[in-house]
Amino acid sequence: MTIIECPRESDVLDALASKRWPHRVDRELVDHVASCQICTDVLVVASAMREDYDATWQDANVPSSGQVWWRAEMRARQEAIREASRPLTFVYVVAASVALAVTAVAGWFAWPAVHEFVSSIASTKVSELASPVTLPLLVALGALLIVAPVALYFVLSDE
Repeated sequence: MTIIECPRESDVLDALASKRWPHRVDRELVDHVASCQICTDVLVVASAMREDYDATWQDANVPSSGQVWWRAEMRARQEAIREASRPLTFVYVVAASVALAVTAVAGWFAWPAVHEFVSSIASTKVSELASPVTLPLLVALGALLIVAPVALYFVLSDE
């Protein structure tokens, strides 16, 4: 039966963690590590991990305290703005829904007049459409169909 742990493992790990290994430890511990395969393996693995930790710590770029404070302040302001704008977003959604509903109801009630107007245009000749009101009305309707979606995009976008 093989031994899977040694009672001196913690002593080896403590010496390595406190950077006392191998020059500032008891000679007895050095002799034990030389004779114990488990402690030798622990020392090899823990040394590699310690070297990697030290190298990572040396390469770390820690920001200054003023920069950390400034970032925290900016984050707090952005969160406060986001919290304050939530009710406004809700109001925008409700207003857009109400405007859409009003437009749908107005279209429903205006449909007979629109249908009659379209039917009268379809039955008339092009020369009869040359009244001074028809062209500006068609231009205004076309502009409304182009500008309304763009305006809604800018009003409802978060950016």
